Amino acid sequence: MTDSLLIGRDHPASALRAAVDRTAASHGGLVLVVGEAGIGKTALVTEAATRRRDDLLVAFATSWDSEAVPDNWLWLQVLRSLRGRLGEETWQSLHPAPAIDVFLGEGDATRTVEFELHDAVTQLLINASRVRPLLIVLDDLHFCDTASIELLKFACQHTFFERVLFVGTYRDSEIDPGHRLRGRMLQLVSKAAMVGLDGLTEDGVAALVKATAGSAPDPDTVAEITRRTGGNPFFVEQSALLWASGQPVDATSAGMRDALRRRIDQLPEPILRMLTLASVGGREFHAGVMAEAAGIDLFRIEAALDLACQTRLVRRERDRYVFVHDLVRETLYNSMDPAEAAHHHGCVVRALVADQSLKKHMLVTEIAHHAWVAGDDLDPVIAVDLLARAGAKANACMSVSSSEKYFRRAVERCTPAMTRKRVQLRIQLADAVWWLRREDEARGIYALALQEAEDLGDPMLLTRAAMGAPQAERVPELVRLKTLAYEGLAGEPPESGLDHEALTRQLLYRFMIAARESGDDEDISFGLWASHAANWGPGTAAKRQEIVEELAEITRRTGDEEMRLLSSSLRWVVLLEQGDPAFLAQLAEFRTLADAAESDHWRGGSSVDQAIVDIVQGRFDAAEVRIGEAAALMDGERAHLDLVDHLRWELQLARGEAPETSTAHRAHYGDQYADLLAGISALRRGETGRAHFVRERLAAADGMYGSWESLMLRFEAELAVADGDADLARDVYDRLAPFEGEWLVSMWGISIAGPISHWLGTLAAVLDEPGRAAAHFRAAVDQADLLDAAPWSDLARAALACLESPPVPAAPAAGDVFRRDGATWTLAYAGTVLHLPHAKGLADLHELLSHPGEEVAAAVLLDPSEAVAADARLGGDDVLDAESRARFREHLEALDEQIDTAAAVGDDARAAALDAERQTLIEHLKAATGLGGRARRLGDNHERARKSVTNRIRNTLKKIEDGHPALGGHLREAVTTGSSCAYRPGPGAPEWNL
Repeated sequence: MTDSLLIGRDHPASALRAAVDRTAASHGGLVLVVGEAGIGKTALVTEAATRRRDDLLVAFATSWDSEAVPDNWLWLQVLRSLRGRLGEETWQSLHPAPAIDVFLGEGDATRTVEFELHDAVTQLLINASRVRPLLIVLDDLHFCDTASIELLKFACQHTFFERVLFVGTYRDSEIDPGHRLRGRMLQLVSKAAMVGLDGLTEDGVAALVKATAGSAPDPDTVAEITRRTGGNPFFVEQSALLWASGQPVDATSAGMRDALRRRIDQLPEPILRMLTLASVGGREFHAGVMAEAAGIDLFRIEAALDLACQTRLVRRERDRYVFVHDLVRETLYNSMDPAEAAHHHGCVVRALVADQSLKKHMLVTEIAHHAWVAGDDLDPVIAVDLLARAGAKANACMSVSSSEKYFRRAVERCTPAMTRKRVQLRIQLADAVWWLRREDEARGIYALALQEAEDLGDPMLLTRAAMGAPQAERVPELVRLKTLAYEGLAGEPPESGLDHEALTRQLLYRFMIAARESGDDEDISFGLWASHAANWGPGTAAKRQEIVEELAEITRRTGDEEMRLLSSSLRWVVLLEQGDPAFLAQLAEFRTLADAAESDHWRGGSSVDQAIVDIVQGRFDAAEVRIGEAAALMDGERAHLDLVDHLRWELQLARGEAPETSTAHRAHYGDQYADLLAGISALRRGETGRAHFVRERLAAADGMYGSWESLMLRFEAELAVADGDADLARDVYDRLAPFEGEWLVSMWGISIAGPISHWLGTLAAVLDEPGRAAAHFRAAVDQADLLDAAPWSDLARAALACLESPPVPAAPAAGDVFRRDGATWTLAYAGTVLHLPHAKGLADLHELLSHPGEEVAAAVLLDPSEAVAADARLGGDDVLDAESRARFREHLEALDEQIDTAAAVGDDARAAALDAERQTLIEHLKAATGLGGRARRLGDNHERARKSVTNRIRNTLKKIEDGHPALGGHLREAVTTGSSCAYRPGPGAPEWNL
């Protein structure tokens, strides 16, 4: 770095250096360096960064004005730069969130929430700043994608007190009222220290011309250069080169384009032609791609570009060439008429298609950009394929908005003859739009796809479209279309009276026959996955096993690794569902494949599957650890995190707790799913009235999604037992009886509710058929033991013990008993004996009866370990201290005033933005405070202990009352629960045999 690059920049350089010095010593912030193109913004920030490179960690990123740029392009560059500078060991020590790996293209995810990526990047920057103060330079923000700006705003807001300095440059003269980034940039300006750059004075111009050309011109020439360039250093340099080459300074030329055009006009024709072609590739371009696209030998291309490097308009890097200034590329590109430019873009695409090895030089989205701009110059089949691939890639990289753009463009580029492809793309486009929460628009796109498929009269396409649309919406229309598709495939109408689910299964059966006849692997794979999704509930496991094994065979032909992993995961589920202990070997095979895939997505899936089996086999603590691992690895994958949330619910249920349901569950899979979970939890709490209400709501719905059928059967079985409802018990028994020997599996294998024999036994007991119930329970014990499912084996044994030893009058000499014998508790009181299977609530009551009149902390009952109990007594630190809460409220008041001001002057956009910020702030405060504004605490197990112990004692008392009303009544009067629990029996207390 030479001083010539900062000629005439003493004051701005001093201001920027001060900000950098403050960051090294205390805290950072945001500095924006503004000025017109070529004014020296990049040189200024480069000098400041270079001066402190030894004691600061510096990362550079540059925007590019192209639609091919993916979302958050700036931050992709920043993270790559940081990783390279830190080294892999230090990088990993920063504990980057899984979303970072996915963002860098090393994970495997499909979707994410914007906040999760913002938070992951910000936390990584904070961690890096604690290694060394951090300087992030973001160049040419006026070209930036909106996602990068939003992330910058978030990071600035959450790192103000950290040693992180963001320095951005942009052309403020170009951010006019119609600019797409104006609103966002104004929000940044309000938070930034501004450094403005103007044109150089004549003294500065003279010094810069001397530094560029080697000698200083006379004062008149300096004045002329200053006048025509406005002192813009870039233009000064270009004018100086013209002057040094013996060319006169043209007094009539003025402005950026004129200076560039005159400089470019001096180039020899071959070099000018070569650079014009290169401008099509973008600011960075590859000689190999140019050679294939132009049909010129590579050595000739490289020789011409090396000559062009001598003009200082381009420079050569390791594996590519780069325009020194994008203004040069813009000028060259704009010199072509649109038809010529489109043709060259088409040539680039054809070159990449002809030589697949060249694709490694370009992003999928860059290739799609060329395909789009090429317009009619490119075969639409090729263009549509590339645009669709870009949409799928953007979707996999968590950029749903980009995937929408590419899918929409692919639809637009389809010709009238490409109806089949257009329908499939419309479904993908509708999926992206739906994910972006524009449901009404998505419904319109789905409807259009269905209409096109119907009009074409292709039953295979109509089947795919009908199965791709949301299955819970417009059910009568879906039934009509599926009926039409069935008739087209079978040559006759389907059986009369079929419900939607049965019709879907018959349609897919016909679809698979046609797909196999055609031998089309894509149609076969689609049909198999759709059939698998449509075949859930008791009695379907054998069919699904055939499906997953055929899918595995297809993967051996196609090499589709994703399909291989998914089919392997689903295969152990169907084996377990059929009671086959070989499921353990299949699970081990899947986990080996998942680990070899080197993908956080599949590693998370491996942890999920192992957690499911841990729950089934009673390793609850291990399952909790696995669930945490999965949540961390799948961070940002909403669809998979929904399953993880359900798995947490299953774990609580298996532990004997009554898990709560929330609005989050309703958002996961809809009202029916949330109601079903709420009903099961209500029964666990003894709230049969609530459970009946839930059952009525579910009965009034359009139909239960197939994968939840077994969960619904469990709910109805438990409701029949809780109510002693013989009619409901008979109905559920008859539905389950044909499938004895299988296990109840739902939620795509996430929910495993034990052997069907266990539920047949409980229902037979309600029907007062003890002999039949005992036979079912013995079968359940054998089935559970075969799979090492200890919790289900214990439940069946305890139920069998209850059947074999019903409550009978006890001899008075036996006394009052509250004692555990293995998996069964014996409770005797007032001459009656009751046997119950083991539950934690019984153990809690036993502890209280052992210390009559004494208070026992709920934390001790929850976990007797001294460390946990002490932690619960001490509580935790406040989430926000008093000063922080006061600062939040002051900011709220300031926002209220700003909103009023914006509304008063009619600036609705600013008012809306401020209101959104205000709502976000309020949500933060809600999360950090409890009732009445009291501070919520971190690490406080006290409340968790109170809730858990109270719930399980209450549930246990309900079971005791059902079987032994006298004992239940005594305990309900004598036992108190809360933060501390106690048994206070009063005068005449029983003498318990414990």
